[in-house]
Amino acid sequence: MRFLSKQTICLFSALILSCGLLNQCDQVKNNYYQSLISFADEIKVIDTHEHHGWTEDYGDLHFRLPHLITESYLMQDIVCAGGQWIVMDRADSLNLEEYWEINGKSLDYCRGTSFYSHFVAGFQKLYDFDDLYFTESNIHDLSAQVEENYTNYRSWFDEAFHKAGFELMFMDRWREPFNTKMDEKYFALVFRIDILVLHSSLKPGKGDNIPEIFKRALDAGYELNTLDDYLDYCDKLFQMYLENNVVCVKNGMAYFRSLDYEDVPYEEARALFDKPSAELTKQEAKKIQDFVYHWLIQKTIKYQLPIQIHIGFLAGAGNWLENGKPMKLNNLAIEYPKARFVMLHGGFPWTGESISLGKMFSNVYLDLSWLPQISRQEAVQSLDEMFDAVPYNKIFWGGDCDFIEEATGSLEFGKSVVAEVLAARIKRGLLTEDVAKEMMLHIFRENAISVFNLEEKLGRTF
Repeated sequence: MRFLSKQTICLFSALILSCGLLNQCDQVKNNYYQSLISFADEIKVIDTHEHHGWTEDYGDLHFRLPHLITESYLMQDIVCAGGQWIVMDRADSLNLEEYWEINGKSLDYCRGTSFYSHFVAGFQKLYDFDDLYFTESNIHDLSAQVEENYTNYRSWFDEAFHKAGFELMFMDRWREPFNTKMDEKYFALVFRIDILVLHSSLKPGKGDNIPEIFKRALDAGYELNTLDDYLDYCDKLFQMYLENNVVCVKNGMAYFRSLDYEDVPYEEARALFDKPSAELTKQEAKKIQDFVYHWLIQKTIKYQLPIQIHIGFLAGAGNWLENGKPMKLNNLAIEYPKARFVMLHGGFPWTGESISLGKMFSNVYLDLSWLPQISRQEAVQSLDEMFDAVPYNKIFWGGDCDFIEEATGSLEFGKSVVAEVLAARIKRGLLTEDVAKEMMLHIFRENAISVFNLEEKLGRTF
């Protein structure tokens, strides 16, 4: 029998000891994570970005699980995997077997994505759904529960809203951009300004179709013949939103055009607005829009309203990703130091650019909304970089969803990302646990109350 040398014995002993220490460190990190998650579950969350509506907004539909999948981000991954985009009306006509026959395989291909996992997390929280995946067999019971809950969605929404831990959601009604009526028990009003900018270069000529903002003005007794007419009407819309306790403005224009906004002189914009829109070149139309957006920024300063800006990745089945590059907004941060620019979604895939802007400018804030759903791993890495670079009083969280189940899954994902990053930083000796909890409280609640002046604007104590 051959005996091990002293050196070999020492090496094995060191390896055993190091493995034990690693396990101990992992356990310590896990303990911090669980403590932070428990703390997060007690926070009454201020959700800075949602698109919720009520079931009646979709017409007379018989809501089941396929409807919620259709209106979720998971639908985008299903299409990306080769499945079919099933609209709400068609979802209403399919039974679950037919639905699974069409998209079951593509749904399975998505089991590794964050769009899939965060969606499941919402059902795990609200429905006590124990499975990790949707299957052909388990969707029947789950869909039956959805059907029962949606027979009285408002009652179900209230129950789920509080079970998930929400106190307030910012509501961006992009489908109804001028609908200012909402239930302030749950929602705070956001002014979506895309149409004000994009329609400014569409002044109709004789016999032309009338764009929505011009039609709305005519119906209210205003003719928008000149640029001054147009700006006056935009200011009237501001007044309407202010009367309904608006908390911020939202720019989602990356879905339609680039986020570079040139500073166009008033005289040039006025002369271009006077031309028939059919005679405008693309460059001239853009100049009118750019001028109007700069004018709107000045109004947000006057009315003390932060501006949320969609940057980076674009939802849907294909678009011009380059439109949302964060660095295109650099000039605005310089030109308007009194404006408050809130960069949504981390700017994925250019997260470093948005973080750099947040670090360079005191008037640029960062919102984690949607980033954990796009890529949880990217959210972890980006948040760690944010904590390295940006003071934590400048970071928010939002869900960016249409229904309460997905919003809840988004919140669960958001909490897990923030807790994971903070726990790792505690383990590395960069933070104490009490400061980590303070950071979590600010991200999910306190920063929104302060930066958006919620107590003043809503007349509520938070």
